[in-house]
Amino acid sequence: MTAGHSDTTGRHPEPAAQASPEDARVDIAEGTTESAAMSDQRGRHDLTGFSPKARAWRSFFETSAIISDRMEKRLHSSTGLRLSDYNLMLLLAEAEDHQLRMGELAEGMVFSPSRLSYQVKSLQKRGLIDRFADAEDRRGMTAQLTEEGHRVFEQASRLHGTHIRQLFHPALDDAEADTLREICEQIKDTVAAADRA
Repeated sequence: MTAGHSDTTGRHPEPAAQASPEDARVDIAEGTTESAAMSDQRGRHDLTGFSPKARAWRSFFETSAIISDRMEKRLHSSTGLRLSDYNLMLLLAEAEDHQLRMGELAEGMVFSPSRLSYQVKSLQKRGLIDRFADAEDRRGMTAQLTEEGHRVFEQASRLHGTHIRQLFHPALDDAEADTLREICEQIKDTVAAADRA
């Protein structure tokens, strides 16, 4: 039977049933609605949502986790450093005299600043940093890269740069890189504003 023709009984086919409001789902992230039956190619329901911002968040969250995991595995297998160790040593390498007060280090850390004391002690045991009383405030402590720390960091920096060029650079051109950087800065500003609120 073709569309628009009567069936063999002479009756016209019933019109397709309309979806009821109960069949729609609320987009968790943005309040928009989509069919409850929508799912990914593997048949799983996507509970994050289907609005552009919800889908962007899912991609950002998963991609950040994936690339961080791969970068850390490569770095650790070659140098024994975690990304959080590299972040700490990078801050010291960029600082004047390659040293920072512990409070300044905590402010600059993007990986678990609450574990900073443990992390500093661990790197100190490996001979990569020194820790000593602050000259201006004896109650405070200062961390500084050692010569061995410089050597290890320079090796790690070269490897890390190679990993960035392998895993990140091929994915976007310069214009896209500028756009991504601007978006990341906007996200950082939004998070900082929320922390201050």
